Amino acid sequence: MSSGLKVLHVAETVRGGIATYLNELHPHQSASFGRGNVSYVVPSDHRDDLVNIEDEAVTTFPRDGRNAVGLFAMLSATMRAVRQQRPDIIHLHSSFAGLVVRPVLWLTYRRSRIVYCPHGWAFGRETGRLSRAVTEFTELLLSKLTHRIVCISHSEQVDARRVGIAAKRLVLVHNGISKQRPALDTRGAAPWQSAKIKVLFIGRLDRQKGYDLLIEAARTLGDALDVRLIGASVVSKFRRSDLPSNVSLLGWMDRNQIEAELDQADMVAIPSRWEAFGLVAIEAMRAAKPIIAFRIGALPEIVEDGTTGVLCDEASPEKLVEGFKRATTLDLPAVGRAGYERFTRLYDIEQTHRNLSQVYADVLQWGESEAGEAKLQSDFSNNLRP
Repeated sequence: MSSGLKVLHVAETVRGGIATYLNELHPHQSASFGRGNVSYVVPSDHRDDLVNIEDEAVTTFPRDGRNAVGLFAMLSATMRAVRQQRPDIIHLHSSFAGLVVRPVLWLTYRRSRIVYCPHGWAFGRETGRLSRAVTEFTELLLSKLTHRIVCISHSEQVDARRVGIAAKRLVLVHNGISKQRPALDTRGAAPWQSAKIKVLFIGRLDRQKGYDLLIEAARTLGDALDVRLIGASVVSKFRRSDLPSNVSLLGWMDRNQIEAELDQADMVAIPSRWEAFGLVAIEAMRAAKPIIAFRIGALPEIVEDGTTGVLCDEASPEKLVEGFKRATTLDLPAVGRAGYERFTRLYDIEQTHRNLSQVYADVLQWGESEAGEAKLQSDFSNNLRP
């Protein structure tokens, strides 16, 4: 794609997987579209999660938890960036950015093409039946204000079709990361010497990520596992006092520190209750580490049970315990090497960038059609009628 394309990425939170996604993508988009043409709207307290991205490319907003004030601040910052930069593509990340920004852009600023990546459908999470139905209807309605919805896994695409989102708006673009591992920062890494299986968890200490299930499994397998947790809570409250003696909390770390911890681990645990993709999985595979995870979301697409890791059939501490017992029968270094081979074949960031660039080109071409624009508005109006 020719240079000069302006892209604005907007996220209500980036901590964790979305930051990794944007950090991996940024150098490729900047090289393709031109320095200064790729910019971001992110919470001020997450600004440092975007690495090697210049300050002039980042608009921040104050965020004190997930509430109406924070969402309004995100919307205000987004509209300010849109007026100043006049982007060709506004790429929204996750449910709250999609929920708040799409209708306002449709009402006030239709020059830009809207690309939305849910990074895991909100209706795929643990909620009541009514809440799920409302979320499904909302996503279906807002899909009509969206030129393309980027699904990061086949399972996410299937879920979108199931609730009625039009196939023409959906495109599958797998997540990717650089084949080159970041440098290992071993200066602050505590030596990890243990006769037990050394298990690393990387992620938010929130219910979605299932850290509590891992802690319970570790409590049961005190003689077999030594667990380190990298992360902190973003949504939930975490009580350090609940940790058994074989579980250590390391807090947030930068990418280079994480790589040093990965190097010492025998396995990586991804005990998520729901997961659209799981970037930690391909980071573990890049480091040639076996994975233990539940058979949910996209994880069965990424992890081959018994070959590159262990998949457990349901999200519970008991099944996790069974999975760890099964892992003890495997040649873990060989499983890790198989994971690395799979990573190099399927999850390269350059492929992600090429596919996203094609999405951008397609929506710009499609958006130039007045008929397409009229159809977008007509679809939405029809859905508002009783």
